[in-house]
Amino acid sequence: MNESKRNETFARNLALIERLYPQYVPILQNASSSVSGYRLAAVEGGAWTCKADAPDGERWLHGPADPWLTARSALHHARWEEQRLFVVLRPGLGYLPLELYSRMRKGRFAQRMLIIEDRTGLLRLGLELFDWTDLLRSDRVILSIDRFPADAAMNFFQTNPSAALTPISVLCGVEWTNEEQHIIGDLQQRFPPMADQIFAASRQYLNDLHQHYRRAGGDPAHKRRVLFVEPEHDYLADSMSEGFIAEGCETASFKANPRLVSFLNPYVWLVYTRENFPDVMLWMNRNTLSPEGAETLSALPIKKALWFLDSPKRVKTTREELAGIDAIFSFDKSYVGYLSELSGKPCLYLPTAAGIQPMPECEPEKDWPRREGPDVGFMGALAVQRYQDVRAFWQERDPAFVDLLDGVVEAYMADESVTLEARYLAEAGDERPPYEGFVTLYLEERVTYLKRLNALRRVVDLGLKTYGAPEWGREEWACELTPCYAGFAPKYREDLPSVYYHTKVNVNVFHAQCADSTNPRVYDVLAAGGFLLTEYRPAIEDEFIPGEHLVCYRNEDELRELTEYYLSHDGEREAIARAGQRRVFERCAYAHRAHEILRAIDSAG
Repeated sequence: MNESKRNETFARNLALIERLYPQYVPILQNASSSVSGYRLAAVEGGAWTCKADAPDGERWLHGPADPWLTARSALHHARWEEQRLFVVLRPGLGYLPLELYSRMRKGRFAQRMLIIEDRTGLLRLGLELFDWTDLLRSDRVILSIDRFPADAAMNFFQTNPSAALTPISVLCGVEWTNEEQHIIGDLQQRFPPMADQIFAASRQYLNDLHQHYRRAGGDPAHKRRVLFVEPEHDYLADSMSEGFIAEGCETASFKANPRLVSFLNPYVWLVYTRENFPDVMLWMNRNTLSPEGAETLSALPIKKALWFLDSPKRVKTTREELAGIDAIFSFDKSYVGYLSELSGKPCLYLPTAAGIQPMPECEPEKDWPRREGPDVGFMGALAVQRYQDVRAFWQERDPAFVDLLDGVVEAYMADESVTLEARYLAEAGDERPPYEGFVTLYLEERVTYLKRLNALRRVVDLGLKTYGAPEWGREEWACELTPCYAGFAPKYREDLPSVYYHTKVNVNVFHAQCADSTNPRVYDVLAAGGFLLTEYRPAIEDEFIPGEHLVCYRNEDELRELTEYYLSHDGEREAIARAGQRRVFERCAYAHRAHEILRAIDSAG
């Protein structure tokens, strides 16, 4: 590998480390002067043997056999399939962790890897030679750089004791010498007493849980407690919490570093369950309860609900994640069948709701003030920023794949009668990734971007204002819409009621994942007393009468015509806005959704 390629590989790895572990960037950048003590030699199969200076001469770190074969042999003898947490001390150039991660991705759901390195010069060499980005970006992997590896491992378990409850395998990523044996021996001597304390605490936690639910079951004054577990979309979670409170429940929320929580997944449920004593656990978009947690909690009267507020294809939903859930909900009708088939249990359609309240002067039955905002407005993402990292990633690795994805988008934009998924599967074949995760994200975000750009272009000269992230102000993305950017993203509770009310015509262009659903914008515009002109979806008619509570358009020409019409017919526009607000508060508040969730949970038995 030439120097230019090595520098490029290192820069790519370092950019990700800067995002995830910024404290290590200067350490790795300054490690360049210390790599002279290592000697590399290329071997077949994309590998390098490595020797290092030692007091008694030289020692092998990797080699003389093919290091990839050595790593595979080490994993075989460690019986990697049976382990749950791997502590990889001194990964060296990275053969063992890279090989292990490729297997973890296909293996058990909850396998994790903690990598600890003290020789930064050697780690830097590994980051120059191999692409670590898949491994580093994974929430199954934690990287630690520390001069004292055994201390670093002990500090990790002391800070995150639930990690010590899972079966642990300690591995070494380089050829063993007395030095590596001393490090591992030190860890093996210090770890068991700490682990015994943690196991004793966990048994007490479980005992506390059983005692609590026995008492609660016999207490007629007990109020049901709903725990939001690692909620996505905080602005929606807050509104949902208020909905449950309106239904007579207590609520709590468990939040932590998402990456660390995911890494600690097998037993972190024990911590948040013991801290909150919930009667209902509610997840948004993904169930992070581990198989161990689901099995143990099944003996307790805790109901578990999962509400998809985004496409389940975007979050790589698995049957294992759905197995321990009592009630599954989808914001969009089109995913109900998929989730029911995947889980083997019913999935219910449950749309979002109004999460904001109108300004006091704009409440129902009051004399509303004059609208003083723009004639036309759109609040939301342009949706171009979200797929840029994915695009850059694949543009470097496989430009032809980016061309394939863009071709699918182009074909879909020309004819939406064939779904994005069907088009992708027809083009991709078996050799490409499945339609899930980043593939779904890329296609849906790019389609959303183009649809919003094209739709709003049709009303740009009618007094359009856009609100949201700074992507609206970048001319290379927003094009002729750039001057329309208001320059800020309104705060959900504080600013949106005023923005929606004072805008004469609020336009809604659905995200591509809303195949047959409404979205929060529909309810929030109406709740604020705003007039809504929305792209049509059949699901709208489940709760609203188009033309009475809101107005729908079916193509960009109709968007233009209806915008012009309602800008010049104030009376009709105001009547529809008032009727829409009444409708939302009658049947589309989060208290209504909370009621449906609780009813479904109780029906599940």
